[in-house]
Amino acid sequence: MNANDLLIKAKTKLGMTYPYFGMLASRLKHEPSPEIRAYASNGVRFLYNPEFMEKRTIEEVMFVLVNSVMHHVLSHQQRRLNRKGSLWQLATDYAINNLLDQNGLPIPRGANYNPEYKGMYAEEIYEALKAEFYSGLDDAFDQESEGVNAPGMTGGGSDEAEEAFKNIQVIDDELDPETEAQWQYAASLAREVAGRKSAMPSGLERLAKKVKARDVDWRFELYNAVNRHMRNNYAFMPPNKKHLYRGFALPSLTSDTLSLCVAVDTSGSINEELLSAFMEEFKSIMQNFPAVRIELLIADARVHAHHTFQGGEKMDFPIKGGGGTDYRPVFDYIEANLHMTTMLLYFTDGDGWFPKIPPSYEVLWALSRPAKVPFGRGLVIFDH
Repeated sequence: MNANDLLIKAKTKLGMTYPYFGMLASRLKHEPSPEIRAYASNGVRFLYNPEFMEKRTIEEVMFVLVNSVMHHVLSHQQRRLNRKGSLWQLATDYAINNLLDQNGLPIPRGANYNPEYKGMYAEEIYEALKAEFYSGLDDAFDQESEGVNAPGMTGGGSDEAEEAFKNIQVIDDELDPETEAQWQYAASLAREVAGRKSAMPSGLERLAKKVKARDVDWRFELYNAVNRHMRNNYAFMPPNKKHLYRGFALPSLTSDTLSLCVAVDTSGSINEELLSAFMEEFKSIMQNFPAVRIELLIADARVHAHHTFQGGEKMDFPIKGGGGTDYRPVFDYIEANLHMTTMLLYFTDGDGWFPKIPPSYEVLWALSRPAKVPFGRGLVIFDH
């Protein structure tokens, strides 16, 4: 069977057995490209080496297609930010392939799969991999960004298929906004169709952009919000190298202008256990976004303290509070002192006085229980 017929058959079989994945895979326009070692996708075109593809089984081709589309659906290239390329690729593959295994898709020999990362987001897996492979080895970690493969990316042996399944090639660094929006729309349609057939993939609800009253799903919302703000902040230093050969410089993405403000409610309604949980979640944010400057405000009916962190710095300061809950002083403080704030994450129980006028920046309320908020988005992060 030639490669084109094999791909068509794989897409058809996906549509019958896995409607959600099949609908998404059908969007990729596959084109032969002998210059490609195995296969590559940029969200619009799926390029493949015919000789390589014709050696694959139908199950392996199904895996390749689904793995490719899920990178786009989950915006993994957009979420990379300043993370090291091959280590981020490894983390995203682990996240996707655990999902595929959970839904019964055979994982080819050599593909990046580790059941220890089941249910984890790519950002969490990335930090775990970095800690495992590069703990105390800053020089080695820096070299990885210059093209040195992360541990586990090349594997042992010289089997062509095993090497190819290790790492899907990406044609462009990032989807353009229009293509990204099209993938999100396509994913929503696929969910609707699969839902009508009672064939939604297991575990996908954790990765979809939905708010769940669980202590993990809110993080995905936060990661997406931070990633979106970082992609929307531009600077001309340094310029985007992709277009320099044309004789002009376009702005490059930078995190220098992103200021994330985190406020922690220390009022009397927040007990020690909940306050401790709030602070642990804040530490997690610092670890997952080391390039982001974070302004931390400690407040109840007034702002007691303001601390600035970046790169997971050590936290060593007293927690003051115990009074009533009034959110207005935090917003007043930001307006007076933190003019560059682009997003506020407020850890609270949602029981207090709110400002009458919403601010110009985005607000996420990390709530300890279901509560109505007059503006922004409320994400329930604990089941109490």
